[in-house]
Amino acid sequence: MDRRNVKNVRIIKRLLERPDGVWTKYGLAKASGCSRPWVIEFLGTLERANLVSGTKVKDTMGLVKFGARIIPPPLRSVACHHQQPLKLLRTAGTEYAITTTYAENEVTHHLFKTRCDAYVTEGAMKRLWKRVVRDGLLGRGNLRLIIPVDGDIITEARTIRGIRVVSMGQLMMDLMKEGGVDVQAVEEMVKRHVR
Repeated sequence: MDRRNVKNVRIIKRLLERPDGVWTKYGLAKASGCSRPWVIEFLGTLERANLVSGTKVKDTMGLVKFGARIIPPPLRSVACHHQQPLKLLRTAGTEYAITTTYAENEVTHHLFKTRCDAYVTEGAMKRLWKRVVRDGLLGRGNLRLIIPVDGDIITEARTIRGIRVVSMGQLMMDLMKEGGVDVQAVEEMVKRHVR
């Protein structure tokens, strides 16, 4: 797996969290878990694409699209059906973070909850899968469990009304990747949450 894209996606998420240019290159490197020279090189790439100026975001939607294109594919993903997906996920403790329509509904309430996509750790995947086999249905359904390449997606999640939700930057990129009406939700999120 291209570790480079993991680091670059982390940088984009930090820029989307604070698009106003307050990041120093050192602070951005520390928050992204990579070196200062790496940040400088990648910011140069983003500047040449006219997405940022220094650490100030010039084109938020463009940056979200760029990030969505470079997100590495998950290590593993399984689809299933469970009558109460959020209740099931809560049994994983802090080892999960929901994304896409369920997460967007918790944040801005524009999308109908169609499928619960959740990033989970490998250990949580094993435990949850046993419960799905026992209580749910296998195959395409209302729940997708995803083991991400970057475990930080789960550790940086925040809790909203008792549900662990991915960071705002990750959510915007995941919705952009889904396409369709989810892109309109990203536009609304940018209007509401990005300064």
